[in-house]
Amino acid sequence: MVETLSQSEIDALLSALNTSPAEGSGGSEAGSSSAAGGQESGGGEGAGPAPKAEPVGRRSGKKSKLYDFKRQTKFSKEQIGTIQLIHETFARLIGTDLSTQLRAYAQATIMSVDQLTFQELIQSIYSPTFITCFNCEKLDGKALLDINLNIVFTILDRLLGGNGSPLGTLRQLTDVEKQIMHKVMTRILERLREAWINVIDLAPSIELIESNPQFAQIVPPGDMVLSIIIEVKIHDVTGTMNLCIPYNTVEPIAHKFNAASWFAAVRKEPLTTNVEAITHQVREVMLPFVVELGTSTVTLQDILGLQPGDLMVLDSRVKQDLDIRVGNLIKFRGRPGILGKKMALAITQVIETSGEDML
Repeated sequence: MVETLSQSEIDALLSALNTSPAEGSGGSEAGSSSAAGGQESGGGEGAGPAPKAEPVGRRSGKKSKLYDFKRQTKFSKEQIGTIQLIHETFARLIGTDLSTQLRAYAQATIMSVDQLTFQELIQSIYSPTFITCFNCEKLDGKALLDINLNIVFTILDRLLGGNGSPLGTLRQLTDVEKQIMHKVMTRILERLREAWINVIDLAPSIELIESNPQFAQIVPPGDMVLSIIIEVKIHDVTGTMNLCIPYNTVEPIAHKFNAASWFAAVRKEPLTTNVEAITHQVREVMLPFVVELGTSTVTLQDILGLQPGDLMVLDSRVKQDLDIRVGNLIKFRGRPGILGKKMALAITQVIETSGEDML
């Protein structure tokens, strides 16, 4: 006849399975013996009370994380990942731009991407500091970019001919220093525009430069903002750059931060800035531009016997249009003349060239 376990014996077995590995070996033996004893005694009426199971968090050894249900997170983890990817590009562009502008080693790295209230952000910024408030043409609202003064004075020192040493004491910028940093921030915001071009063309413009965080109130204190902290290193000087974007500013385009839609935009939409840059570079390419007065076929002996004053008859007539070559292709025809004290050429015909002819 098969005997069943009592409820107390079942609880003892479950508690033995839920204990830590060190306790599990002893607990399982105790549980087995208890179960065996219960079977031998025919019902386990003499079994003791089941041991108390430990909380799951304590058993696993993991620390619990407090969650504030009053704080409403606006961005999902997927959107935060996309935003971090965008600003990793921004950080890379900043490092390259500062290295070129300062002619010194510069590197920028993303440290964190967090959601917090605007009041918490302002309280975390030291005063004095260097804050640039800017608005975006395609979005309603403003954003701000805070830069540690160590980095600011290092940039100023390099631009003014120094070796990039920061000041011993931090102070507010003078009017001249603010004008210099205004140009630097214009370039940095242009890099931000390039990083965001796959999502939206921000077209940012500087509205205010402030040194006191309390005077940079772009949204109410309780509003949620996105804080992107970037570590900037110039030679041996290290500081932080904090980009603050309110949720209300990017709420109309929040759906574009989903990875699927963002990568689809990357595949479909060409980079306008890259196209413009390539077009500009192609327009600056130097090409040989040659006007042929005519041609003639002579022997090598005639060429070797040429002397100053000799005449060579060409196959073109005086009033005939001359061929104009761009590279190896005849692209135009024109008539020679004089403009002032220099020879000139009037274009009379444009010759269309097919792709096969160009090859």
